[in-house]
Amino acid sequence: MIRFFIIPIVCLLSQVWASEGRKPNIILIVADDLGYADVGYHGCKDIPTPHIDSIAHRGVQFTHGYANAAVCSPTRAAMLTGRYQHRFGCEYHIGQFRRSPELKIGLPLEEKTIAERLKPLGYATAMFGKWHLGGEVLQDRSIMPSSRGFDEFFGILEGASLYDDVKNRERKYRRGYELVDGEPEYLTDAFGREAVSFIKRHQDKPFFLYLPFTAPHAPRQIKPEHMEKFKHINPLIRRELVGMVYSLDQNIGRVLSTVQEVGIEDNTLVIFLSDNGGKPNDNGSLNHPLRGQKTQYYEGGIHVPFCMMWPGKIERETKYHNPVIGMDLFPTILKLAGGEIKPDWDIHGTDLMPYLTGKNEGRPHETIFWKSNKHYAVRHKDWKLVKQGAQMELFNLAEDLSESNDLANKHPELVQQLLKKYHAWDSQNIPPSFGHHPSIGEKIERVPR
Repeated sequence: MIRFFIIPIVCLLSQVWASEGRKPNIILIVADDLGYADVGYHGCKDIPTPHIDSIAHRGVQFTHGYANAAVCSPTRAAMLTGRYQHRFGCEYHIGQFRRSPELKIGLPLEEKTIAERLKPLGYATAMFGKWHLGGEVLQDRSIMPSSRGFDEFFGILEGASLYDDVKNRERKYRRGYELVDGEPEYLTDAFGREAVSFIKRHQDKPFFLYLPFTAPHAPRQIKPEHMEKFKHINPLIRRELVGMVYSLDQNIGRVLSTVQEVGIEDNTLVIFLSDNGGKPNDNGSLNHPLRGQKTQYYEGGIHVPFCMMWPGKIERETKYHNPVIGMDLFPTILKLAGGEIKPDWDIHGTDLMPYLTGKNEGRPHETIFWKSNKHYAVRHKDWKLVKQGAQMELFNLAEDLSESNDLANKHPELVQQLLKKYHAWDSQNIPPSFGHHPSIGEKIERVPR
């Protein structure tokens, strides 16, 4: 296993930064349903992604970077709280069925987001993009972003929306708690605009900017000029995906340029990842060489583009090969901001900075778990057990990243060892609080927007 090498200058700079007491700015950028093979730094040839690639090349690429789930909502619950989402009932998407009347249809109030933890540390906070953690079913303001630690919010509560809803006819675009009359810009551009404005207005104090774009999640809507620019790309579904990711990358470029222009780049950590893998038949994305797709626990559903940069603190062109996962961002960000993690928070993520500076040469995680209903996966070191449907499969990811060689029959004892680990972990989870299936509990009638 290739490990990070210790970089003395990084350690020295980190000590200088800490001694000066300057809190870093944090920008967390999330793509939606982006395929593993849809970025240039993973070898993509038909989508220009120079700005995403610049984050990867100017910092660290997590070659085994994972999302906490194979779908949108549960991933976000884990990422923003630092905890396995199964511990607090957010195993499924937001839906109209609820296990019992006292439960929120969304992120429980007891679970504090990273934004809620950063505000007492002096951070300005903002979110522009897709929430997907509750509020839309009952119009419950208590679980909307503006009640969960974000000073500013512009975006959608739901899992998807139109990209060109000039008059907000879907009634999904919001600012704060309120629906807006409309949005003249292509939605990806609007999120970029809001992010640029926030950075300029808060350049003189520490800020946390959460930028979860909706792109390239369906519906497949591309700007007309990009339809023309990429007219040589076929089939149409791929051309639409290319245009949507190109817009995503352009707006990430706007954010990075603004950080440079206002002179705060050396004190700003920028993180980029996708919330899950792509779904080729739905949005034209590609996950090769990985097997599987969104909704599945094969690598293609959960192994995602994941990188971060911090000039002067993280060495350029670094690759970190041990597994990391989205929920690691909570403790990483909080520690950098000068916060402390209390034992009773039961945080499952790991602060990544000691591993990136070489202070800790071990693995952030020996074992990682995924679960949705009866489907699950366990990764322990380089071994991965997958139960997708009725089949139980075992893979050695160090030798078989594409999961093409099932070794379950060859290593039945290892299958049992991993099953034991999974059941011990799962015994600490609670039943899903909400979802789309009637088996969960009572059906809730939606409150009109």
